Amino acid sequence: MKTTVEIGDGEGFMQQVDLADRHGHTALMIAARDGKVAEVEDLLHRGANLSAKSDKGKTPLHYAAANGRADVVHLLLSRGAQVDPRDRDGHTPLMLAANYGCDQTIQTLIWHGADPLAMSNSGSTAMVYAEHNQHPESLQILVKSLKPH
Repeated sequence: MKTTVEIGDGEGFMQQVDLADRHGHTALMIAARDGKVAEVEDLLHRGANLSAKSDKGKTPLHYAAANGRADVVHLLLSRGAQVDPRDRDGHTPLMLAANYGCDQTIQTLIWHGADPLAMSNSGSTAMVYAEHNQHPESLQILVKSLKPH
């Protein structure tokens, strides 16, 4: 079920902040994916849903993480986004960041409490994705996060 939040812009015009396209993508998901921090801020200020899911079950945090948008990841998490949401395949944002070798994003997610040992529906962890896609720096960051400080 898709919901929308209507917000007035001061001139009586109503905007549907969480309106989704045919793939279930909201404006917040697209802005997060593209790393548009000011637009993400504006959408959040206007009541955009941090937990909205696309047709594939991905949240704005998944899109930011998969595209290496560490600044947007931090912003979303600081505004209350869940750190380890699952898409329909059981992927967390950390798994997607590891899959694409987004090291700064991996560090940001871990700092906010992402679980490096979480498993997807197929049984893979973020470390498996980093290793399989030949991202040794990402793998090192993930392994280091498991060691007591």
